[in-house]
Amino acid sequence: MATETELKLLVDPATVGQLEHHPLLHAASGQEILLRNTYYDTSALELAAARIALRVRQQGRRYIQTLKTRGQSVHGLHQRGEWEWELENDRLNPELLTAEIWPVELPPADQLTLVPVFTTDFRRRLWLVRFDGAEIEVARDQGEVVCSRGDGDRLVDPICELELELKSGSAEALFALARVLGEQLELRPSDISKAQRGYRLFNGHQRAMADGRGE
Repeated sequence: MATETELKLLVDPATVGQLEHHPLLHAASGQEILLRNTYYDTSALELAAARIALRVRQQGRRYIQTLKTRGQSVHGLHQRGEWEWELENDRLNPELLTAEIWPVELPPADQLTLVPVFTTDFRRRLWLVRFDGAEIEVARDQGEVVCSRGDGDRLVDPICELELELKSGSAEALFALARVLGEQLELRPSDISKAQRGYRLFNGHQRAMADGRGE
């Protein structure tokens, strides 16, 4: 298991283009990748209730299954447990979710009916920065969270955010780097993950369906 420590910041879309020209990032190596993610849960959203996120990510020709467990989020700083597995295709493999890592309050993963509930598709630009004695991965994400409705329509929440993930060093360096970047960009801490935004869309869709049935 790895412990993920990252600072999540919302970026004004009007200023996000300035990132590439910031002196700290312009001097760092950068690359852009397309990420397509499908999140899974039961129809009763038992995983969300246990505060875990389960997804399959397509990154180029790679497929990666990820489990993130409950953690804490304060002023945009997120800390949580994370497990990853390489897959041969885009199909979820519940057998990888063994009892040692699975929440005790839930039935075994292979006994649950896990279905797609929403997707997050975005382009990620990456920079690796050394700052204040720490190594930090800076990721700029732009895209959308999507919940598909049965009638072919979609509920969409745009993504425009910056993630500062600590690779080594002190978490204080994340806040220090954010302050420096914030001198030229409009940044706001965010305690809401992409998965939480997806569930918010899904719940809105469910309420809309319930209202429609009541008419």
